Amino acid sequence: MSDELDYLSAGGRLKTLLEPLKSQGLREVFIATDIDDAKQKSQISPAVHIMYRGDRLEENTQSGRVSKATQTWLLILIHRSQPNQASAGVFLSRILSVVAGQNHGESTFKRVTAPVAPGYSGGFVYLPLAFEITVKTKGERQ
Repeated sequence: MSDELDYLSAGGRLKTLLEPLKSQGLREVFIATDIDDAKQKSQISPAVHIMYRGDRLEENTQSGRVSKATQTWLLILIHRSQPNQASAGVFLSRILSVVAGQNHGESTFKRVTAPVAPGYSGGFVYLPLAFEITVKTKGERQ
């Protein structure tokens, strides 16, 4: 069904927004399932891993049939410094410029504080950026 809501479609939209950064040195964009998944693929650098981090219910109307939730999406830049490559800070700026304020459905990606701290392991840095987007759902009438 083409009119059916894909509750997690923001992940695909984020991937589409980030893909053009491959022409600027980003090697890959993954939709990851968890932090360990991102670490296992860390041999590819620089790369961005997109992760759904859950949602927060904002409001219910019509006896709970219609709801609005704010989803949090985490983008983790995995970077290892190499000669003739943009720094992690440059890649973070590029990510912010292509995602912040971009539309998805009836909402836009708004940057928020990341729910996880940066990490460092084996010469790689894991730098999180978080974005929120609003999703409205509507249950069927009985």
